[in-house]
Amino acid sequence: MPNLTKTYLEKLPFPATATQRFEWDDAIKGFGVRITTGSKTFIVDRKFNGRTVRLSIGRFPDWSIVEARERARELIVMMDKGIDPRQEAKKRQQEGVTLETVLNQFMQERKLKERTQYDYKRYLNHYLSPWKDKPITRITAEMISKRYKEIADSSSGSGQASSVMRFLRSILNFAQATYGTEIIPSNPVATLTAKRAWIREAPRTDHLRIHEIKPFVEALRQLPNKVMGGYLEFILLTGARRSEAASLKWKDIHSKAKTLTFKDTKNHTDRTIPITPGIDTVINTMKHYRMGEYVFASTNREGEPSKINEPRKAMQKANNAAGSEVTVHGLRRTFATILESLDCPAYPLKALLGHSMRGDVTASHYTQIGVERLRPWLEKYEAFLMKMVLEKEQITS
Repeated sequence: MPNLTKTYLEKLPFPATATQRFEWDDAIKGFGVRITTGSKTFIVDRKFNGRTVRLSIGRFPDWSIVEARERARELIVMMDKGIDPRQEAKKRQQEGVTLETVLNQFMQERKLKERTQYDYKRYLNHYLSPWKDKPITRITAEMISKRYKEIADSSSGSGQASSVMRFLRSILNFAQATYGTEIIPSNPVATLTAKRAWIREAPRTDHLRIHEIKPFVEALRQLPNKVMGGYLEFILLTGARRSEAASLKWKDIHSKAKTLTFKDTKNHTDRTIPITPGIDTVINTMKHYRMGEYVFASTNREGEPSKINEPRKAMQKANNAAGSEVTVHGLRRTFATILESLDCPAYPLKALLGHSMRGDVTASHYTQIGVERLRPWLEKYEAFLMKMVLEKEQITS
């Protein structure tokens, strides 16, 4: 009869000091019990690839001797076959990692902008919510193809469907780099490329036409929410991205120099532009509604000062008044379209828009566009825009 029995283990005393001692089974070599001041733990102690490996099985009496002895046999057989039980356990654990867990790891390791973090969480919680708790190893190419089509055929449209799948591709690429190709041999989103299933989106061209400018701006100025109206007019006056305008802080406005700086933009650089009279008017108006650090301020769900967020309703009112169908980014496109029509050179236009000069050796290494080089063009644009707004009769295009 084996020497390790339930009665025998129950009678074994715990050591009085912080030491450990071992009791070995006489039936299975390498199987035994490690006894410390507070526990009795079943273990396997065996040579593997020339080195001693000690594996914990479980505590007595949570594990019975019969269960522990059976598990010891399994571990010994694995090692005899050249399989490292530690790696197998790690692999099983990683195979169970969920999509939400990987996203959280991704967001901790990557420096993502606040808007990107918001979009990624929205993609997961709204479009991929049934997959949140699903192990990433169980997300298949067939599931992806089906979900892509469902989103594209919904009111969200193909553009949003593609954005969701590009997000998923990034997360699974990260998982593959983190856990290795043994866990994720290939990214299942690649099936959309392999099957040429990506839906091609024509570039958006929405912008305000000449005759739409006056009623659009007037509608913004009549909005009950003056901060929202000022925010959208500011975007039209500066060509700023919506996130850049929303993130503008009072400390980034330089009154003496008549400039303002957008911090850590999409290109991970700061961008300084001139403050023209129209921009100055908007900023001064915002001083009447000042709270917190943001120029265009609002409150979050806790009632604390925060940056302005969703302009959808305000845009709808302005579009209805102007008979237009322009997006917030379309205001930026309006800015670029009008400046180009005023013969603004390419380099100042790119500088005002904050477009990357990467790839253009002359622009990125030699030509330095100072803020005063931009001021005349921004003033010229503003003069044209205000002429449209102040025109007594709308000009038709």
